[in-house]
Amino acid sequence: MSSQARLAQVARHMSTKAAAKPPTFRDRSNYKYFLPIQSRWSDNDQYGHINNSIYYFYIDTVVNEYLIRNCGLDPQDATKTRPIGLVIASSANFYAPASYPNLLHAGLSITKMGRSSVTYRVGIFENDNEEASVVGGFTHVFVDPVNRRPVPSLPETMSVGMQKLVVDN
Repeated sequence: MSSQARLAQVARHMSTKAAAKPPTFRDRSNYKYFLPIQSRWSDNDQYGHINNSIYYFYIDTVVNEYLIRNCGLDPQDATKTRPIGLVIASSANFYAPASYPNLLHAGLSITKMGRSSVTYRVGIFENDNEEASVVGGFTHVFVDPVNRRPVPSLPETMSVGMQKLVVDN
């Protein structure tokens, strides 16, 4: 193989690798709803940044705050007639450290809605940074609070509120 042919082959391989890189969803424009969250002294670990496990609290906070305020979720429903969301999968990718005493902004979007399941994407932004320090999320399956089986469909109030956050993957 000639050196020019080998260089062309390497160039094709390199361009294929670059094009195949998955999106990170770190940009603020990937999110439709934001909740400011004040970091706390206890969120920091011995390395001086927010411990990775704490980000899951932030993710849970923005999702449930939105569902309670905008979708009719009532975790204290004494009638046990409204569905509850059970987390069946979660993940987080860490890109940059954040630390106390900075104000964080949790950006929220919904990437998939099924009959009884919803997948959320959350970006955690430090102060006014345009790129998220962490991108994570989880999938809820909404179930009957008594028998814990998936509901046949999401209630209309819930569905309407969630539709406002749906984004293209």
